Formats: sequence, structure tokens, C-alpha cells
Amino acid sequence: MKQEKNIQFDVDKAWDTLYARLEKEQLLPAETENSSNRKRMILLQRVAAVAAICFGVIFSIFYFSQAKNNQLLACQNTEDSGTLVVTLEDGSTVYLASGASIVYPLAFAANQRKVELKGNALFSVTKDKNRPFIIETDRITVEVVGTIFAVQSSPESSFELSVKEGMVNVYSKNNQNCISVEAGEAIQSNESGLYKCEISNFDIFSSFTNKMCFKDEKLDNIVHAINAMYGSPIIISEKSLNNRILTVTFENNSVETMTKLICLALDLEQTSKQDTVFIRK
Repeated sequence: MKQEKNIQFDVDKAWDTLYARLEKEQLLPAETENSSNRKRMILLQRVAAVAAICFGVIFSIFYFSQAKNNQLLACQNTEDSGTLVVTLEDGSTVYLASGASIVYPLAFAANQRKVELKGNALFSVTKDKNRPFIIETDRITVEVVGTIFAVQSSPESSFELSVKEGMVNVYSKNNQNCISVEAGEAIQSNESGLYKCEISNFDIFSSFTNKMCFKDEKLDNIVHAINAMYGSPIIISEKSLNNRILTVTFENNSVETMTKLICLALDLEQTSKQDTVFIRK
């Protein structure tokens, strides 16, 4: 029976060979000390540095992967006049006044729908009892389930919120006491804090719809935004038309006129039955 050979490696020689190769390829700085221990220390430092870089790359990939899954979108109305209408993932509609901006997720979380607002906006929030809709401003937090309300949160003016439909809970960041505001009521801020009152000017709601701008928006979202603010509903007769894309501006137009403009732009036709307008091929 053959005996296995007891093979031994010269560790020092191996380190010397590796060091000489790296030194020949100018991958190491010149050293005056040539001991094996010194060489090992230098190589170990290089290995540790490479390991740290690899870890950083892995962490970055994980971080950006997570960020992609929770991607935030930002939208700002840069026009001097008019309202930019934006439809969120849950079907809620935001009417941004000039200079206003909103930050919102591509897809809302399972337990809440949270956005950040700067400036003035009108909200038509889709009802969802399991996911409250939360608006964060610089000074105030607003929480709703489903309602229509206007928010004035420009830095140069005092905070004001007016409710058209439903009920809204308002929290001051300095004082977390909740103030509930119902339809027909408003809440304003002064030096003493927040106070509730009746709406004195209902034109605040129509001011957001006098000139509505839609940019690369789906037909279904445009119709939904119009229906939320006007009494006469528009119905798209065929689902295949819902995803048709349109960029359009309506200025002081009636529902019938807006429907005509949509049909002209998309080569569709409209029919009316009582108070309802139908859009079809």
C-alpha cells in the first residue's frame, strides 16, 4: 500500500513570491524593509482595503435597491398661472397652484398614504378607511380618510385649510392636539396657534379649477379630476380608451366644452343623456 506523501508548503516563500510579483507590476510602493512579516502586513492591508470596497459596493446596491422599491416622485407647478392636476397611485387627485410642489411615493404603503406639500393645493382624496391620507407641511400635519379640501401652506402666508366635503383632522407640529374640521368649516393659524371658523369665501375651491393643466395624463385620470369638481359626470364608454394620453389646458370651460376638446384631441365623439356626458370611439 502506498503511503501518502506529507507535503509541506513554504509559507514565507509563497508570500515572497506574491510580493515580488506585485512589486514588479508596481502595485506596491517601494519599501526599504524586506522582511516576510513586513510584506505580509502590506498585503493584508491591501486585502482589507479591497474587502472594505467590496462591502461598500454591496451596501450601495442594497441601499439603492431599497430606495427604488420606495421611490419618491416630486412634482412642481412652474407655471405663472393655472393649476397643475396630478393623479396619485390610489386615484386621489391633487390640484397644485402656481409654485406649489408635492412629493409622493410611486406606490403608497399598506397602512398609510403620505405626501409632502409646499404651497397651495386642492385635494380630492379617494376614500380608504384602512389607509389614512397624510399631508405633511412645514408647520401642519393633515390626516383624512376621503374628502375634498383646500390647503394654503405658502411660507409667505398663514396656514389655512377649508373643507368642502367630509372631515379633516389637523395637527400642529408644535402642539399635537387634534382639531377636526368638517364640511363648510375652515381652520386658520395666527400668533396664538390654530383656530376653527366657518368658510367665508367658497371661491377658494373654484380658484383651483378655473384653469386646469394636464400634462401627459391618462384620459381616465382627466375625467376623474373633472368629475370630482363638477356636478355633471363624464363617463368613458369603453375601457380601452382609459389609458389614452393627453396634454391639455382647460380655462373657464364648462363640462360640455371640456368634453368636446378632449374628443377633438383624441378623435373621439361625445353623446349626452340627461345630465351625463359619454365619451366613446
